[in-house]
Amino acid sequence: MSLLFTVAAVIGYSLAPDKSLSTLPVAFTMIAMMATTAPSALMMSRFGRRVGFWIGSGIGMVGAVAGMGTVYWGNFWLLCVACACIGSANAIAMQYRFAAAEAAPPEFRSRAISLTMLGGLAAAFVGPNLASFARNWFDTVPFLGTFLALIGIQFLLVLAISQLRLPDMRGTKHDEPARPLRVVIGQPAVIVAMIAGALGYAVMSFVMTATPLAILDCNYEFGDAAFIIQWHVVGMYAPGFFTGNLIRRFGALGIIQVGAVLNLICLAFGLAGEDLIDNFWPSLVLLGVGWNFMFVGATTFLTENYRPAEQARVQAINEFVVFGTVAIASLSAGSIYAGAGWSTLLYSAALPVGLVMLVLAGYALRRRHQPA
Repeated sequence: MSLLFTVAAVIGYSLAPDKSLSTLPVAFTMIAMMATTAPSALMMSRFGRRVGFWIGSGIGMVGAVAGMGTVYWGNFWLLCVACACIGSANAIAMQYRFAAAEAAPPEFRSRAISLTMLGGLAAAFVGPNLASFARNWFDTVPFLGTFLALIGIQFLLVLAISQLRLPDMRGTKHDEPARPLRVVIGQPAVIVAMIAGALGYAVMSFVMTATPLAILDCNYEFGDAAFIIQWHVVGMYAPGFFTGNLIRRFGALGIIQVGAVLNLICLAFGLAGEDLIDNFWPSLVLLGVGWNFMFVGATTFLTENYRPAEQARVQAINEFVVFGTVAIASLSAGSIYAGAGWSTLLYSAALPVGLVMLVLAGYALRRRHQPA
């Protein structure tokens, strides 16, 4: 995904019939993630995690092949297809964090989720650097080598999945029966977890999607955009070393709140100027750390508020809500940037961050006034 986000908006901007549609392929990524979440969660509950992860890798390979066709024929709509396939593959890969939570004892759950997300730290270096390195493997067709490299990554993923050892959740009998779905989803804690996860992810995608365009419009090079995205992804996943421990010490809600504050600071850096190191770099690093705190915190808080028998349905609905919101954010990023510019886009991102902080404050106040 870090490789895709480095190149998708740039390729889309060069091929789009209307420049306001330049981030449409990234939006297709998120729409596909939204559409795949529920089927993938239910599929894994029936056939097991490993089979589901293998299917996701296969879909990713199809997306990489479509990406090669995109740059070879210069077809914008084929890029949308490629991004949709890769988005579906990523939706399935996002189930890794739930698989880790299921395999871990309750006291280690937040740490397991955080460590699983830490795998993205390698992606921070591999993705953008590989995008830049492979960009000119074929002199006559820029970015053809980037998508070819993505096929190789998916093949390595197939090998890694074959080594997974996870408890088989199929046919498991649970001590507590599943409650009606409306009862589970109607819990204030579940609603808070979904809102925090969805808006935290949406703000990250909204700003990140437009960042390469803003950097190039400031007359920086493509390698500079890849550098900033690389460090953004470092910010997203490096906190995996300690986010789980912070959640255990301060609670998931407290860490979500810190993540929201970091997002506001990120926007302030972005609004302060357009220097690559003084503005874009700290802004995107803070955006990544804020996303990690909000997303890992929301995931942990969600897993604490449903029964094992309810996990497949609740996870499916949560992923649908999260990536549906992210799809809207990614789609709107291109039109807002093209029509109103970088500063307006950043000001717009402050609204959902403020909403998360308001929801958290309301939930804390409600819980404080509940009888013990």
